[in-house]
Amino acid sequence: MAGSNATAGTREGVVVKHTSENTTIDRILECAVALNWNALTQTDEVTALQVEYRVGPSHSLEYLKLWSSTTRGIWNLVCEYWMQSSSTHESGTTFTRIKPSSDFSWMLDAIMQHQRAFLPGSSDFMDGLVQINAPTNLDLVSAQTDMTEALDRIGSHRRYDDVGGRAGSSSND
Repeated sequence: MAGSNATAGTREGVVVKHTSENTTIDRILECAVALNWNALTQTDEVTALQVEYRVGPSHSLEYLKLWSSTTRGIWNLVCEYWMQSSSTHESGTTFTRIKPSSDFSWMLDAIMQHQRAFLPGSSDFMDGLVQINAPTNLDLVSAQTDMTEALDRIGSHRRYDDVGGRAGSSSND
């Protein structure tokens, strides 16, 4: 399905179109968060989530951190993902404060292990930041389309099946 058009989201009433080849890392991270919003927030009080990441010398993400906010200006760490282990952290996803989300962990791992399949957020900065508000139904449909195309393109054996939030097996026959 590479090359097909998909609605990538709306911002202030403007529909943005992307092909699966030009999806940025920022967009696919936004999709993963939107599709797992309920599991990641676990409360109606969360008003925003943000993904912060660091790009290393090899131009790939070294780590990312997901933060939640219920009050403007106050952010709480939800989880982090590290590409490499060190004496202070393990590689992979580590959740704080909330029950781990296996769907989000799986999506994040697929994205991080195949980051070269996505365009960089910006080549001008080593740090990236993606802010995500509570997704609308239209945002969820768009995120599902973009995520499914991205996972198909990177050859994932699992895929996100529905906006309601369950990952399942896909056959690649």
